[in-house]
Amino acid sequence: MRMSREAYVRLCMHFRHKLWLHDSRYVSVEEKMAMFLTIIGHNERYVVIKRRFQHSSQTIHKYFHEVLAAMMTFAREMIVPSTFDPNPDIPGTHKSLRRIFKGAVGALDGTLVHAIIPASQQTVYRGRGKGKCYQNVLGICDFNMIFTFVYAGWEGVAHDSRVLTEVMAEPSNNFPFPPPGKYYLCDAAYTNTRGFMVPYRNVRYWLGDFRRRRAMTKEEKFNHAHAKLRNVIERAYGVLKARFPILDKMAPYPFNVQRNVVIACFAVNNFIRKEKINDELFAQYEEPQMVTEQVGQ
Repeated sequence: MRMSREAYVRLCMHFRHKLWLHDSRYVSVEEKMAMFLTIIGHNERYVVIKRRFQHSSQTIHKYFHEVLAAMMTFAREMIVPSTFDPNPDIPGTHKSLRRIFKGAVGALDGTLVHAIIPASQQTVYRGRGKGKCYQNVLGICDFNMIFTFVYAGWEGVAHDSRVLTEVMAEPSNNFPFPPPGKYYLCDAAYTNTRGFMVPYRNVRYWLGDFRRRRAMTKEEKFNHAHAKLRNVIERAYGVLKARFPILDKMAPYPFNVQRNVVIACFAVNNFIRKEKINDELFAQYEEPQMVTEQVGQ
């Protein structure tokens, strides 16, 4: 299931309690959830699930989409904007950084998720020279690695700053603008404007750049501190992609289903974190200095 037994049991209980899922004549809520999580957690096709759970392909298809529809309601409960109050759960090692960035309420960045696209539409989804197709996902997380906003479904070639501009411009997206004096930490792909703090351009920035030679100038020291605090979103994406391999090799669903699968992955990941369940993946990525692959890759 890509999660502990405790997390799985609590997740099923939550869906039962909210009446989002019900036992069917032959399939319980627990089995429906197990089939769904096995598909997104191991990127398994229906034929494998059919053998493992001893149900027909039609039954698996039906309950996969039933759980996915319930997950969209679940996501609206799990992925909610920050209160913009000081976050009490910031790791102790980051307290000094928070004194530098007193108005920081989270980190914002985009990431690429593999997508299966019809040949006639592939050009705009091809991701930065790799040949594969991707959807571009915009995310914001707090300093406890909980995502507070997610927008999925953009073309892979779309520049991060364009995605942000377009998402903010559409009122129905309910983008959580920081109040005056507060801001999100972003990398240099974005514009430094009210509510968004980016590093100095043309100055060393990525954590790996400071391994051999420490920060010397005030701009480098600012960028190093910024990178250490903003690194939380790279680690949050790292947990997400390690838990759900389907994000790296998507199944050939219709594109709107692919988008919903991405949202469901974010929602389940947030649930595990919010419930404070002991989780191996979060423990592994908890180290604030951990250097992950740049998430836009």
